[in-house]
Amino acid sequence: MQKSEMTRPLLHSGFCILHSVALRRLWLIGAIAVLLAPTMRWTTFLRTHRLERPASPTENDQPQLAAYWRFLADARRFVPKGSSYTIKATTADDETQLFFLSQGLYGDVDPRPATYVWQPQPGGGREAKYVLVYGSADCPADAPLMHLVKGGAICIR
Repeated sequence: MQKSEMTRPLLHSGFCILHSVALRRLWLIGAIAVLLAPTMRWTTFLRTHRLERPASPTENDQPQLAAYWRFLADARRFVPKGSSYTIKATTADDETQLFFLSQGLYGDVDPRPATYVWQPQPGGGREAKYVLVYGSADCPADAPLMHLVKGGAICIR
């Protein structure tokens, strides 16, 4: 065997090793480039958008229902389990929507609706111990005690 024949396979295998290392580096650089583009886009997005837990289930898509929910959630701490409540608002629509939403938050409290399905109810909720007044701090004359909450007041008979 001549000297050139012996070195030929070694040169060839050395070239493959160098080629393999260069190819790996190329793939690594390509992978980093592919991952950097979305990272930059998400970084820009996170700087310009607020990401926080909404205060209510309807916060982002129905702001009026979110306001109802916040009022009812704030008022819940003043209405004890086993008691009764009614809701007063400036419109029958507000009263009805608040009453429907309150059923989920006030499951262990007896509801006495003043308005149900947009219709005034007999008694008007006068037998309820707690009056949740939405949109103002004006308590009924027969419920003088009051706690202010965000969006209204809680009146106690």
